[in-house]
Amino acid sequence: MTKNHESKKELNNFLIDAISPDERWLVIFEDDGETGYLYFCSYNSDNQKYKILDHLWIYNQIKPAIQECNFVNIVWSHDSTKVCLVVDGECWGILDIKIKRKLAAPRKENSIKTIERIKWDNGLTRSDGDELRTI
Repeated sequence: MTKNHESKKELNNFLIDAISPDERWLVIFEDDGETGYLYFCSYNSDNQKYKILDHLWIYNQIKPAIQECNFVNIVWSHDSTKVCLVVDGECWGILDIKIKRKLAAPRKENSIKTIERIKWDNGLTRSDGDELRTI
């Protein structure tokens, strides 16, 4: 798994992004103080431009707030076919580009339950989550 990210915390906003190892995709996680979304984007490394293709809703107002979490990162597989949002050691969302599926972690009230590691290791199935729009 590779990591490549920058994070920015401004008041109630939180933003982190990561470019895939093959530099074809960009994923952005944003929390605007109200909701958390993972944005899936096509990426052109020549001019560093991107286009949002799809998004995955992660949560509405969680506790503790994302700014209070110790570790927030976007992790790509080496072959650029999967990416996940990891918060304090838990997987909160997966995008599986190979089979074009996206999955958010289950929620219970204001908390999020991790996606099992097997989903990362084996990839999502056609019955997991929702369809992921790609190019």
